Amino acid sequence: MEPYLDIAKRLADQAGGIMLQHFQVGVTNHLKPQEGNTPVTIADTTINKLVIEAIRKEYPTHAVIGEEESFGQENAPYVWVCDPIDGTSPYVMGVPTNVFSIAMVDSKDGQPVVAVVHDPYMKRTYWATKNGGAFMNGQPIHVNAIDQMDQANIGGSGKRSNDIRTAEYRGAIVDACFRPLIYGSIIYEAMLVASGQIAATVFPGFGCHDVVSAKLIVEEAGGKVTDVFGQDQRYDGTIKGAVISNGLLHEALVELALKYKK
Repeated sequence: MEPYLDIAKRLADQAGGIMLQHFQVGVTNHLKPQEGNTPVTIADTTINKLVIEAIRKEYPTHAVIGEEESFGQENAPYVWVCDPIDGTSPYVMGVPTNVFSIAMVDSKDGQPVVAVVHDPYMKRTYWATKNGGAFMNGQPIHVNAIDQMDQANIGGSGKRSNDIRTAEYRGAIVDACFRPLIYGSIIYEAMLVASGQIAATVFPGFGCHDVVSAKLIVEEAGGKVTDVFGQDQRYDGTIKGAVISNGLLHEALVELALKYKK
């Protein structure tokens, strides 16, 4: 996996430079009506194109699924799933809780085998390979051991869902946990789970790019990632949300989700 990890890290570094170049309070953006009026910036589209161009050049038989643009390749052995800026809403506000995310997914089973997440503001790069452990800036990371909801900090970014009554589910988590923490980027929150800073985060949405890197990095750090109802799922197409946890609180969060299934 090393050659694939190397190109993912290289793209992460380049993406981070683009993010910093355009980062300011009130960065110019437009809304995507087809996605609930979420914002998109020149940094999002520039990074997305960068990824497609690099993968087409290095691995012409592979495919790319990007939040802003994709590159299809029939019978591709691997699919690179990219979120140029996970957390564009805080990005346009000048709030540095957003990250670049990329993962390479095996087309046979839809599972990520390489993943890299980059936070250019704090210069943190997270990565994992299948069965190779999870790391931040070269140091191993692990989830925490909190096993009681009333002691847990729990994230919950994302708002749209085809599968769950989001407001009610979030409300139940707020009532049960020690403190809810919402940073506007599910991958940002997931990296806090992987590094043991918070116990879990939940994502109600349907975009695979919002969760794919978390699936590998969090699980390689000792945690657990499933759909919001506790089932395994593929990460190269539409997903049914996600519960991203240290593993110890996973069942409790899934049980809550099942109460609010649409």
